Amino acid sequence: MDVDPRVIYEDALSAALSPLGVSLSEDQRERLWRHRALVVEANERFNLTRITAPDEFAVKHHADALTVVRWCRDADASVSRVLDVGTGAGVPAVPLAIACPQWRVTGIDGTAKKAHFVAEVARALCPDNLAAHHGRAETWRAAEPFDLVLFKAVGSLARTLEFGRPHLARRGRLVVFRTETTANDEVAAAAVTAVKLGLERVDVYRCEIPLRGTPMKRSLWVYGLAGG
Repeated sequence: MDVDPRVIYEDALSAALSPLGVSLSEDQRERLWRHRALVVEANERFNLTRITAPDEFAVKHHADALTVVRWCRDADASVSRVLDVGTGAGVPAVPLAIACPQWRVTGIDGTAKKAHFVAEVARALCPDNLAAHHGRAETWRAAEPFDLVLFKAVGSLARTLEFGRPHLARRGRLVVFRTETTANDEVAAAAVTAVKLGLERVDVYRCEIPLRGTPMKRSLWVYGLAGG
């Protein structure tokens, strides 16, 4: 007997969120599931993501995005405005907007189709606190800086620092999602770039979230203005 994809998704999401200590309401879970449905539908028209299996989507897109919520809580970070650079299918922008309705989240993407897709998702699932724009981080500018500037699967550490620095509020944090290990030469290059930009690394937050019984290791590399 085939297992309902929704059940597979829910079981994987619950198992992944448990070690993070992140809880969601039934309405929030329903909207996250609807996000996946919209992504799968849009994938038939243009490429958004290769990750569509219910359990992988739950963990690699949704739970992974919510590691930022755990970090913010542990770091006692004050967050109001959030920027997701290279939002793609709306990750981490959509799950963060759903899980944290008090945050005002903006997603930008250099591909117009992806930006327009996330704008449609925003209207359908979180019209009050999610916006999307077509633009590149090096040229696009918002009226106000952001408390969190997020990069998931977007370039090297040094490049993300260059792209993210202009968008960062005085006491804001630039967060780069990475796998468990990052090459020493990449870390060294980022350290040089950080000094040039007046940034400093303030944390490397490591956690594990399970997928099919195997821990998926994640690191969040966190930077802020030097002395900020």
